[in-house]
Amino acid sequence: MNYDVIPIPTERKVPSPSWRPPSDVRMISADDHNMEIPHLWEDRLPAKFRDRAPKHWRDADGAWHMEIDGKSLDVPGIRQSISEGHPGFSDVNERLRLMDAEGIDATVLFHGRLQSLNMLQDKELYTACIDVYNEWLAEYCRANPKRLIGVAVLPTFHRPEASRDYMQKLKGLGFKALQMPSYPRGVRYNSMSMEPLWSAIEEAGIPLSFHVGAIIEFGGHGSLGANLTRNLSPFRPLLGQLMFAGIFERHPELKVVFTEGGAGWVAQTLWDMDMICREYYSELNPKLARLPSFYWHRQCYATFMSDPVALQCIDRIGEDNIMWSLDFPHAEGCHGYAGEVAQEIYETLGHDRAKKVLGGTAAKLWGL
Repeated sequence: MNYDVIPIPTERKVPSPSWRPPSDVRMISADDHNMEIPHLWEDRLPAKFRDRAPKHWRDADGAWHMEIDGKSLDVPGIRQSISEGHPGFSDVNERLRLMDAEGIDATVLFHGRLQSLNMLQDKELYTACIDVYNEWLAEYCRANPKRLIGVAVLPTFHRPEASRDYMQKLKGLGFKALQMPSYPRGVRYNSMSMEPLWSAIEEAGIPLSFHVGAIIEFGGHGSLGANLTRNLSPFRPLLGQLMFAGIFERHPELKVVFTEGGAGWVAQTLWDMDMICREYYSELNPKLARLPSFYWHRQCYATFMSDPVALQCIDRIGEDNIMWSLDFPHAEGCHGYAGEVAQEIYETLGHDRAKKVLGGTAAKLWGL
């Protein structure tokens, strides 16, 4: 082996002192994770759903497990403990301590095992499970609401007409951030039937995030690396679908964040979409009034952890359109050497651009 190996998250040590930027630069992680409490759905679902509740527990060795309809949803081929075993994943006080150690002012918090619920076919049960999660997450973030920014889930992509009422519920719970699954089964985000959903999100003024997921597409020799490679760059088709359906054009106040998929992919994608508009204009329906890159710069964002390619392409992507994150506690994230990565960003981009990428854009987008 002739390359350096990075320790798994549970074995990483935060250097002391970790690098800090100048005092006018905030470091905000635009994508971190926390684990749902054990037996969340078994204990909190309404009685009529209790016997079908997803099972979520931690075993005697500290490993987390989830099961739906008797099917294990543990990711095959990888030890669950390498990320999920980190104490800061489930202990909010430990998480805040680690944020202090790495100079992180605030964190935008996504799910632990929640996306496994996307497999539920009973949409009434799915919505009830999401209700439970959203209400619990609001409770969790009350430990320090200025630093813990929970990302609620909007379950109404199956019933777009119900989106406005649900968005008001989320606002009532105090949420500033929102997510939906990237590729929900049986749902076409480019359908005109989805217009009530996009209008409701735009009206509420809460940015919408799409997050990568653990899709097991490959099996056999080398499948873990192949699946991780596929899962860490999934957004090009989704952006194309939203863009060419005219969703950004019809909803100019809608803000969309593509999370944990890096940002280097954006430069080539914008080039290709602009080319498609120019060379296939006569065939496109609808026809966009502006090139796709215009709508990207006005309304879209990508988060990254360590992405030198994105930094090299900053002129094409836009320093107002990418946000740094730790992706705590995942192995592909930069917990444990966040200061080192932040310093590289600062020295590569310079003060003004780095100020936006390291936290300024996140603060503006989510009103932190």
